Amino acid sequence: MQNETETEIAAAGDRALPLAASPDTVNTPRFLRGGALTAWNWTLRLQRILLVACGAVLTLLIAIQVFTRYVLGISIFGIEELASFVAVYLYFLGASHGAWERGHISASLVDLILPYGRPRLALSALAGLITVVLAGWMSVWAWQYLDYSIGRGTMSLETGLPMSWVYAIMPIGLSLMTLYFTVEFLERVRRLVLGPAADGEAMA
Repeated sequence: MQNETETEIAAAGDRALPLAASPDTVNTPRFLRGGALTAWNWTLRLQRILLVACGAVLTLLIAIQVFTRYVLGISIFGIEELASFVAVYLYFLGASHGAWERGHISASLVDLILPYGRPRLALSALAGLITVVLAGWMSVWAWQYLDYSIGRGTMSLETGLPMSWVYAIMPIGLSLMTLYFTVEFLERVRRLVLGPAADGEAMA
């Protein structure tokens, strides 16, 4: 009995991940188990590693540019363009991770106007559906744009890097956002169907 309890606690900890307050605050599907859950968590860990790396590289590039320009009186050719490319990766990776942890800023009057209950849950589910549709449409557009840039063989003006390397993070980040928004939408539908019992289950 004790081993079963320890296994459940370990599984819950693996599901929540170190940066999550609780499983109810993140977009990790409740049904994931075993290898699927491990792959899901490793995808999130990879995003965090890349976020830290991009943040460090961007800070270093800006520091080098400031030092060389204002102290040495010279400017390194292409460093600003390279920094902007790293920033693009930082933005889209941060957006996808923010979608997972439900950390995006929202301004909704629904919570102020409607009391808690099925009407608010229904509007919340509708908003989630609209978000999924928009994110999915943007993901399709981003993949098409990446394919177009690969076909054109577009290169950056200063660094000479293929622009497809920069554009690649856009469809990846948007696809991850669509996935996480879909999980959140399904969770909202579940709460709409189950009503207050769903919140009681989440708090248990």
